[in-house]
Amino acid sequence: MTTSSDKEHARVITLCKQKLQGGRGCWQAYELDHDSDGVWLFTPAGSIFRSGDRRSDDLCCWVESGDAPARDSLVLVPDASQKWLATWRVPERPMHISIEVCAWVRRDADVIAFMDWELDPFRLRSGVVAVEDIDDFVEARGAGLLGDEQAELALLAAAWAERAMRRQSPPFDGRADRRLAEFGQLGLPALVDNVPHPFDI
Repeated sequence: MTTSSDKEHARVITLCKQKLQGGRGCWQAYELDHDSDGVWLFTPAGSIFRSGDRRSDDLCCWVESGDAPARDSLVLVPDASQKWLATWRVPERPMHISIEVCAWVRRDADVIAFMDWELDPFRLRSGVVAVEDIDDFVEARGAGLLGDEQAELALLAAAWAERAMRRQSPPFDGRADRRLAEFGQLGLPALVDNVPHPFDI
């Protein structure tokens, strides 16, 4: 279990999302746990998201959506053989879990970078589970930005994530919600000072 003393020693990880058509963005998180599910990363409310076009330096999009107040979020980075990354949000947000189907570009001690393959399974607080951005996936396929093997892996990962969220099977069985609540009690400061530009990653 993570305790308040852990916050003094928490490693800060930079996450970088890359889009098939060239867009990039990055934000930071505290690495607070590591278990059989993967690495658990916590981003406190008020943290900064930085875009590659230098037009966005806003409250982290993984913590905030639309005009609602910023909230904490929790990311699970699974084993490198998996093709997804999952984000949980606090109960005040209608979006419960969102999945990025992706390929890993870089995974080291301080940076995790991934290529977004467009398919985005999600679960709402209402219990609705679906996959969005299918049109973007089809467009990327048509433009030749995703090969046949990548597309097949993306579809398999999206189908698995959608099924697992519907069944509430691990790691979508409530443990992440408990972790998110626990980490939110640590009083970790928002990550705003050292977020690099995405093209510096």
